[in-house]
Amino acid sequence: MRLSLSSLFLGALVGKVAAHGYVPSIIINGQTIKGWDVNTDGYTTPQPVRVVRPTKPDSGFISDPLSKDITCSIGNSKLPSAPITATVAAGGTVTVQWNTWPIGHYGPVLNYMAKCGSAGCSSWKGDSGTPWFKIQQDVYANGEWASDTLAKSGFRYNVKIPKNIASGDYLLRHENLALHGASSLGGAQFYPVCIQLTVTNGGSLNPSGLGFPGAYKATDPGILFNPYQGDAANRAYIPPGGNVYPGLTF
Repeated sequence: MRLSLSSLFLGALVGKVAAHGYVPSIIINGQTIKGWDVNTDGYTTPQPVRVVRPTKPDSGFISDPLSKDITCSIGNSKLPSAPITATVAAGGTVTVQWNTWPIGHYGPVLNYMAKCGSAGCSSWKGDSGTPWFKIQQDVYANGEWASDTLAKSGFRYNVKIPKNIASGDYLLRHENLALHGASSLGGAQFYPVCIQLTVTNGGSLNPSGLGFPGAYKATDPGILFNPYQGDAANRAYIPPGGNVYPGLTF
């Protein structure tokens, strides 16, 4: 069978898009809510309004932790076309459903939140200042990286929302950090996803302190890291972004 050059190009493009994960849906209280589908949503007119921040039609990684893209995704400057959030009670769970994630893309799963500006999440980029705080992280346990655990769990990951943060609109920054090429400077692969939430029934805590970009450096020990050193080295791994914000309750 003959294939034209255009067919070969399109096949390569589809393979590239399919090769990396993205978040086509989230689940809250048993309800599935559409996320951003890189294969369709970016090509639809008018642009669909989703609780997962839009990204360019590519599910590839970010390699520069100082890039503006590190905040939420490739093409972070692109905001939703209309206001939208998903509602979750403080103390509740947001299940992030990836379309796929490859076994062997070793690394941690990191979760941050930032309270949106007064105009709401849909007009706020979150890429300046230090509004972010870490709420949860899974790294390496029982001989397995968190990324492989996610891959073996139906590509799902449960994010617990702190009970005592103030009610309001937030961005949830959920991130897979792939370390399979990270033994060389610039080899780490960042896959951040931002989800727009309205948190209800919260407390009085208003954490902050981290910036994206700003929280990560290419030379951080959790970014410039060889995951093939063995179990002892992996258990000693120090994830970037510091510790979970002190005083959070779940």
